Amino acid sequence: MTRLSLSLSDLCCCERLALWSIRCLISHYRLPSCTETKTTDGLFPACFRPALDAAEGAFADATHLLKAADQPHLAVNAPGMQSLTPLEERFLRGIIAAQNEGQREVFVLLAEVFPDRFVQGCLATALTLLADCLAGAGHWLPKKLLKDETTISGGGALSSINRWRSVSPSKMRVLWPQDSGPLHGGMSHDASRVMH
Repeated sequence: MTRLSLSLSDLCCCERLALWSIRCLISHYRLPSCTETKTTDGLFPACFRPALDAAEGAFADATHLLKAADQPHLAVNAPGMQSLTPLEERFLRGIIAAQNEGQREVFVLLAEVFPDRFVQGCLATALTLLADCLAGAGHWLPKKLLKDETTISGGGALSSINRWRSVSPSKMRVLWPQDSGPLHGGMSHDASRVMH
């Protein structure tokens, strides 16, 4: 699936969080843990802090290796920028691959830009750690659809679907809440029915 433009307005909320996290980890801009909400770095549960620290360290190792080899630095924008760099788009694709057990694909994506295997390893480690944190917090980035593939989505994600120009509603299976009786106003959040 090809994006028509590289901008935050073209991303779903999970991708925005992933991009913001990448930018913050690379630029060493970290939010302190909040004792009231038990979260760290924005929307992550505090238990993910060690994994985020390790991802930040892996990005720092890659940056150090690139600097030592007089290679261009990691071209990412500041956390609040609206536009995406080509490298940021590649990192998002790497996180999607990592969340779908495509570790080899992560290395292929990185090898196209970074020929050094050590740099690839550091970046793959960082992206995989971040992918795990996002998934553990319930943030799964949308997977690229293959031709004639049907995807399943919750009803709450339908507002994001119109951001993707090539996704046809006929290729979607939507999980809707099912009426299960008088409990909780007649709606059950754990029971669903599928509508085409």
